Amino acid sequence: MSNAMATASRLAADHPESVLPCPVCAATVKGANLNRHLGKVHPGQLPARSSPGRSWRGGERLIARPLVIVPVLAVVASLIWLELTGSVDEVFILSAAGGMGVGLILSGLVVYGAPLFTGRLSVSGEGFVLSHTLGLRRRRLGRVDRIKAGSAYDVRTINAGGDGASGGPTIEEAAGIYVELRSGRRYITVRCKQSTGFRKTWVGWEQAGRSRRWHIILDPADFVSLQYTLVDLGLLTLRPLATDSAITEAPRRRC
Repeated sequence: MSNAMATASRLAADHPESVLPCPVCAATVKGANLNRHLGKVHPGQLPARSSPGRSWRGGERLIARPLVIVPVLAVVASLIWLELTGSVDEVFILSAAGGMGVGLILSGLVVYGAPLFTGRLSVSGEGFVLSHTLGLRRRRLGRVDRIKAGSAYDVRTINAGGDGASGGPTIEEAAGIYVELRSGRRYITVRCKQSTGFRKTWVGWEQAGRSRRWHIILDPADFVSLQYTLVDLGLLTLRPLATDSAITEAPRRRC
């Protein structure tokens, strides 16, 4: 049984009236109905995790900055070649221009959100580490002391002319939810295209504003697995039911 499945089953048994995200499909179900949901909808099926244990893979965005260096290096190489040889080599210039174009295109696609390069988010002690840029760089967090969550959005450009030309007005589109894991001033931002009922399920996080920024994007099953891991680390707890949190007081009788 996976960590997420074990944690979900334990919470469902302890809080049958609470709502939990299914560790397989990320749908929200009542704790008392979790086992029935798993048996009926996902018989014998384990969560479709991209990585075993407390580690998750997804498209990463931090590689965009190094990719910008590629066209810069192409321009610098062209200038050095011209300075050293005093002549223009057509093949070299075309190769440099091609490298510059590829670098700009890849960088733009990554910033736009295309999952061209994958990173790995892993638990490290009481913190997390994000391996990115083809595994060559790491972003580390010590003990996580705060969790923020907010709505994610993207900005799209409308082609007003309809002739295939770029440009035009922009619009904002909802893009799911993001969770920001913080350790002091350092942070890792995780995005998911589905909210998976995060806000209605858990407490222990702070409301944040809308944001376009993210470091890694996880699919719903992995995002739910991350949530259950945060529960195991004591960073999230189930939202109490209204009947549990309400304090009733008998009216005082006047003397």
